[in-house]
Amino acid sequence: MLELQKIDLFFLALAIILVSATDLVMAYRIWVLLDYSKAKVSFTDILKSHFVGMLAADFSPSRTGYFATAAALRYNYNVSSEKALLSIFGPQIFDFVFKLIVGSIAIFYVLYVFIGPADGWLLLTGIILISVIIISMLLVLFSKRFLQLFSFAASIPLLSKIYGVVARMQDISHVVVGKTFQIIALILVSWNFKALSWYFAAKSVGISLELDFPELVVYYFLQPLVTMLEFVPSPTIAGLGLSEGGSTLVFSLFGVLPAKAALFALVARFQSTLVHLIAVPEALKTIPKSIKV
Repeated sequence: MLELQKIDLFFLALAIILVSATDLVMAYRIWVLLDYSKAKVSFTDILKSHFVGMLAADFSPSRTGYFATAAALRYNYNVSSEKALLSIFGPQIFDFVFKLIVGSIAIFYVLYVFIGPADGWLLLTGIILISVIIISMLLVLFSKRFLQLFSFAASIPLLSKIYGVVARMQDISHVVVGKTFQIIALILVSWNFKALSWYFAAKSVGISLELDFPELVVYYFLQPLVTMLEFVPSPTIAGLGLSEGGSTLVFSLFGVLPAKAALFALVARFQSTLVHLIAVPEALKTIPKSIKV
């Protein structure tokens, strides 16, 4: 409780503003793909749908709830299922690849400098799982031969709808290829906002690192590393516990006390949830429509 009372509200406000800026960039990359695919939906409606997905992601295992964004676009704004799903699925592939690269660099740095491979099995598991997810997503989006393996689903009432949507999504997958460089640029922008957000969140709880290189660099690598931990299978909510433990471990390597490191992890998570609570009315509008269908 004493640590909570010491939180610097100015730095916390900066962190929250930067979380919001990250959301704006993520929503914009959805708009880029939907506009290119000639879907008629405004950026404001896309932003509201994005917040629904982010709120669901905050409370779902491996943050899979983000696909609720596609549901909101479909049921609230009449975006076709394949275009709505593609606008989420496509950028996420690039996002995962980026986090795999940056997060792997961070993991190998931690293993080499601090803890050694024998004690880093959980971190290495994150690399393997994210790699499997990326390969699976690429096959689903671009490989018709892979999709044919599941052709039996076309004869099963519920699965046939999903199979049909994925097949139609593959038909327009060129949209993602056509906007590759723009998506990558937007991911780099959002990475900067996220790193700065975590940097100010750390400052809000009084964390300062004495390093031979700029302190901000740590936060550029910390967020992808922790994200990988969120995808490690566990009976937690969106990696709750694993990601906080990972943050605490990394900070402890730099001499930060566990209590302060854990407080940072909680602030970083719940500042995001606080921003996304704005989506509650939109989510309540989406749920009844999706249940009827």
